[in-house]
Amino acid sequence: MNSFEIFEAASKSRLFKDPYVEKIWALIKDKSLFSKSADYLIKLRKSLLRDALSYFSRHSDYYRELFERLRISPGEAELEDLARLAIPSDILRGEGHKQFLIKDVEENGEYFMSSGTTNPNPVKVYRSPLDLAIMITGNTYLFEYVYGKEVEAGKGVALFMAAPELRYRLNFVAFVHLTLESKKIPLLYGMNLIEGTTDGKPWQKLVPNQENILRFLRSREEPKLLFTAPAGVYLLSKKFEEMNIVQRLVYKLLRILPINLGKGGVIVTGGGTKGFSDLPPYDKIVEFSRKYFVSRGQDGSRQTVPFMDVFGMTETLTAMLDKFGEMDKIPHPLSEVFILNPKTFELDRDDYAEGIIGIFNPFTTSWLEVFYPGDIVRSHPSNRYYGKEYVYVRRLSVDEGWSLQRACGGTLEELMGRS
Repeated sequence: MNSFEIFEAASKSRLFKDPYVEKIWALIKDKSLFSKSADYLIKLRKSLLRDALSYFSRHSDYYRELFERLRISPGEAELEDLARLAIPSDILRGEGHKQFLIKDVEENGEYFMSSGTTNPNPVKVYRSPLDLAIMITGNTYLFEYVYGKEVEAGKGVALFMAAPELRYRLNFVAFVHLTLESKKIPLLYGMNLIEGTTDGKPWQKLVPNQENILRFLRSREEPKLLFTAPAGVYLLSKKFEEMNIVQRLVYKLLRILPINLGKGGVIVTGGGTKGFSDLPPYDKIVEFSRKYFVSRGQDGSRQTVPFMDVFGMTETLTAMLDKFGEMDKIPHPLSEVFILNPKTFELDRDDYAEGIIGIFNPFTTSWLEVFYPGDIVRSHPSNRYYGKEYVYVRRLSVDEGWSLQRACGGTLEELMGRS
């Protein structure tokens, strides 16, 4: 489905008759959430937690019985209960996600899978048309907040250093594709997927689409939006660095170098550095790439090209975004981000916490989206709407991952008992 078909299908969802879904649909379209106080949003998320548990109790015998066995009363639920309900992402590998879907989840949605870099059996999550519509809306408004302004419909051009086939596999690619489509902004794919030539993951079978890359570089449309893994922008910049004098002169005569992203141009990275062991740290990638990419501010003056980075997972409906040098990663206002102490596995409520990140998205309607993706983050106070910002630290080691699963109890313990 394209973005317009998704919104049409979502508007016809039978779940729209549920008062909780009506509430969520209204909230996800409310841009004023990004200007609310942190205290206001804490109270709102607490209310949504309780409403969400009630919603899932009504639509799923599994969740109703789970809450009863864990002695969680939906109307009195607290943040500590999320830690008991959260599952490690490994549970969602293969067909593991199906057991968590409500009984009346609607069909005709889409499946997204993880890259399979860290495990040959990828995480696989189903998204109903309603959830896809919420995903597009929530991520768009979050992107625009971090970007600094509304993305104008029909203006500019975008290049994604990925293949179009990955639109139907990877969450990040789907979000970018559907959002830009809804904004009527042309999206060029900078890679081709060559099937049947080598073994390996899809991202290992990508070759550059020179035609689309050059089309993007030569375009005079603005803003230009470049979406890529950190490795993509680094390797592209390195290619320019290694050009001989003649090649560099030709590119300058063609007005390709430096690459002018125009008014409001931005580079958006995502996916981390998985699969690349010899990449420099992210700040060095930014510094190096800024030698070859420029953009202009809203007043038309030349500026250092901004970098945004996406921390998203297959399991989460909305991502966390940052803007390099201006703000660290920010969740959607309705998302509940919590941190576990990696030694005690208890909630760490300190403003300066470092530990295992947990995420709860109350706006996901087809399953109770509360999980641990297997990453360590660090929080610090912020004067923005969420009250905290987050810095990615690293993935959990294999031993730490097993320790987390043994410590989870709650939902995981119930699943083990049921099997």
